Amino acid sequence: MMNHTARFAILAAVLFAGTAVFAADTSKDKVEKRTVTLKSGKVLEDAVILDKKPNGITLGYKDGAAFIPYSDMPLEIQQKFGYDPVKSARYEKKIDDQKKANKKAQDEQKAREKQKKAEQDQRNKDRRISQQQQKVRKLELELEEAQKKLDDMDSTVSQDRSALMSTLDNNSRVSVDTPWGIGRVRTSSNNSAVRNKLMKEVDTMSVKRDNLAQDVMDLQLKLEAAQKTLNTLLENSK
Repeated sequence: MMNHTARFAILAAVLFAGTAVFAADTSKDKVEKRTVTLKSGKVLEDAVILDKKPNGITLGYKDGAAFIPYSDMPLEIQQKFGYDPVKSARYEKKIDDQKKANKKAQDEQKAREKQKKAEQDQRNKDRRISQQQQKVRKLELELEEAQKKLDDMDSTVSQDRSALMSTLDNNSRVSVDTPWGIGRVRTSSNNSAVRNKLMKEVDTMSVKRDNLAQDVMDLQLKLEAAQKTLNTLLENSK
């Protein structure tokens, strides 16, 4: 009777021999160069098998390499490499399903990124609108304050002018060279000190008033531009 050890050794030897034969056959298929003519008439010279799939073979040949579906091969080549239409269709369906799943995942990812970008763009728009609204409000306050100063200055100039005119007698001669009818004044010697002081004050106030008027004009232009920008931002955010 053959003992267990001997039987195990024989079985292992048989299995090893079978594996070696299979490997040799596969290796032979891969390294054997042949000329393959496809159904289309294209000829692949010195073709060797680089890889085998259920739906086709990747061949390296004289001019490069390519995956050739079994459906493009002559019947004898299909039979030689064990082409099974059922397995091939099942394999291609698996690949197609995987491509669809990958595309779906990519589309969903793109949709999420697009939504995220849209939300970020809207936040950026809202932030710019808020900043522009603050700018407009700041300019409105500055203009309001500047206009008030200008009004106060006009009142002061008007009072100084009245005071100056009251120092003039009927024989006084007035030379006008300012927007308010007050300039260099030539009068008699009566109230000379008062008149000189008032003339200097009117001159000083006139310069300040001109500067304030220019500030008001500049602020008005800035406010108009800022309001126009705000309107554009609001329109684009709709």
